[in-house]
Amino acid sequence: MPPRWLDRLEKRLGFLAVPGLAALLAGMNACVGLLTLFKPEFPDRLLLDPAAILSGEVWRAVTFLCIPTQTSPLWLAVWVILIYSIMRALEKAWGEFQFTLYLLAGALATAAAALASGLCLGSGPLQLSLFLAFARLNGEMQLLIFFVLPVKVRWLALLAWLWAAWAILFAGGAARIAVAAGLANYALFFGPEHWNSWRSWRR
Repeated sequence: MPPRWLDRLEKRLGFLAVPGLAALLAGMNACVGLLTLFKPEFPDRLLLDPAAILSGEVWRAVTFLCIPTQTSPLWLAVWVILIYSIMRALEKAWGEFQFTLYLLAGALATAAAALASGLCLGSGPLQLSLFLAFARLNGEMQLLIFFVLPVKVRWLALLAWLWAAWAILFAGGAARIAVAAGLANYALFFGPEHWNSWRSWRR
């Protein structure tokens, strides 16, 4: 579970929680996906483009979270249901404040990385961090791959970690920066837990 300092932070800043954030983001992904079917260039106005942000289009620091990874009608529906289920599970497990903070930390880290590097970064790694957090809390749950093959979430998370490690070690600069920034929120929430587990294993 998240470190105890988050509970203390919530007591002071709990009013910053965004109610129904999971449903809001899933709905925005659906809307953007549907608009893209009729206006393919629409997502270009939402991308995390550092040059555009510096020119005054500051909304891009948030709206890049609303761009779905799939745009075909069938896979868009699957994507929206999946991402909503993951976010809603985290929202229920942590509460609205901690879930809001998790997303905000990832978005700010990705936006800061984009501004520092000058690269246009996507939301894929940040969405990956949502899945990894979900897997950390629900590792024994099973998902149906292609609606047929049951696989435990922890095995899918292992594949995701292998991909992230490969991207950081061997991928190009943009992918490496995006993955490192997108996982910053996971490190913030689960880093101490992993560190304590590693120390216990060493003993």
